[in-house]
Amino acid sequence: MKKIISVILIIATLTVLFASCKPNKEKIMVSGNFTYVALEDNTAKITKYSCSDEMAELEIPSALDDMTVTVIGTGAFSGVQNIGAVRFPETITLIETDAFTGSSIKKAYLYKCFALTEIQSKAFAECHSLVQADFPRNLETIGEGAFYYCDSLKVANFRGNTANIHQFAFDACPKVKIYAKQDLTNVINFAEINHIELSVSE
Repeated sequence: MKKIISVILIIATLTVLFASCKPNKEKIMVSGNFTYVALEDNTAKITKYSCSDEMAELEIPSALDDMTVTVIGTGAFSGVQNIGAVRFPETITLIETDAFTGSSIKKAYLYKCFALTEIQSKAFAECHSLVQADFPRNLETIGEGAFYYCDSLKVANFRGNTANIHQFAFDACPKVKIYAKQDLTNVINFAEINHIELSVSE
């Protein structure tokens, strides 16, 4: 009897293990110029932008096919050379690694993204045309090299007291100046410790 129970337990364990190893096949969908996948919470993650038209200002939609857009995925706009200013919707919660790396983005209007908590590493790295980034109030984390080698970046405007700014978030950005209100102590300390030019207002 003990042998039978042991065999049953082994089979049950193997069944669970094999079930957990099944690949999670995401259904890739397209809406206009955006390719996206559905996340577990039934929201959308943009995985690719495809448009040959020059866009002086691109407005990322807050929904695709009735699905709320919450994530800009890894490499979604990487290398795209026909975009200028980009306006992000308030629905965005996360911008993943390399999302805009090497793109022609000139201004990143993020200040309306009230739910955005994290900009991951190298999200805007090597965006040589980027001159301005406006961050939202509830942003918690800016990852390593998020704005690495954005050598034209002049304005990093903070509206919230972002607690986790990686030491090298603005590495190789010789022109950058951080703008913050006097109560944003985390941001001010970051700028002072890393010898980044700072403008503090009341």
